[in-house]
Amino acid sequence: AQPAQPAQAMEAAGDPVQPMAQQWTQQEQEAETHSCPRCTAVVQTQKGFSGRIKCGSCGKTFNILPVAAVVSQGAKPVSNEWGSEVYNCTQDVKTFIVVGFVPCGCCYHFWNVGKDAFEVPPTNASVFCPMCLNSLICTCYCPFCTLICCPNMFCCCFLGQVLDRFRHKYGLPKLDQGENMCSHDTILCSADCYQMSSPLTGCCTLCLMERQIQYIKDNNLPSTKMPYIPWGLSQRQVMM
Repeated sequence: AQPAQPAQAMEAAGDPVQPMAQQWTQQEQEAETHSCPRCTAVVQTQKGFSGRIKCGSCGKTFNILPVAAVVSQGAKPVSNEWGSEVYNCTQDVKTFIVVGFVPCGCCYHFWNVGKDAFEVPPTNASVFCPMCLNSLICTCYCPFCTLICCPNMFCCCFLGQVLDRFRHKYGLPKLDQGENMCSHDTILCSADCYQMSSPLTGCCTLCLMERQIQYIKDNNLPSTKMPYIPWGLSQRQVMM
């Protein structure tokens, strides 16, 4: 029998180029690209990958947070509005009296609001009390070291972080008072930090958050399942 011609043999065996092209296209669709925080080189990983990765260009090792994996499962950021204004404290007279005039009443409502705010990945409500106590100790005994080493645990910054977590959980916008004083958020200064630590707006904002929790329950509003990323950290990657 005559041996098969090369073209006829390829046709009989099937074109290997087409399956390879399809496989390459599928790998591209399942891959994700990330930018190196040092040299901005593009690093490609598998879709949904989270963990440490090394840049092939500069050799810098950085972290990729599992935000993409959560989003790919269908979690979407929610978008809500505040149910009342900051200074509408008389809408809930009971909370207003407890926060403003009852000893330790402000601490009770801050504890209640803080537990709700920390109930978002990657933390839960049980983490709030230890972090609050840690912030109090660090601020009282070593304020300068706290500001330099871990400013997010300084008292004013921690208060702002509670409001920031609360807004993130329910998709709420920044409040006007803090936004007017500090429009650009950094790890040392943010609109939420000013809003919660200022004596003019702190207690009223706490009352607002309590009213908002009740407003959300009454209207059955959604909350996000997307992880909370603190100030100063990228939504996709963290320098190590």
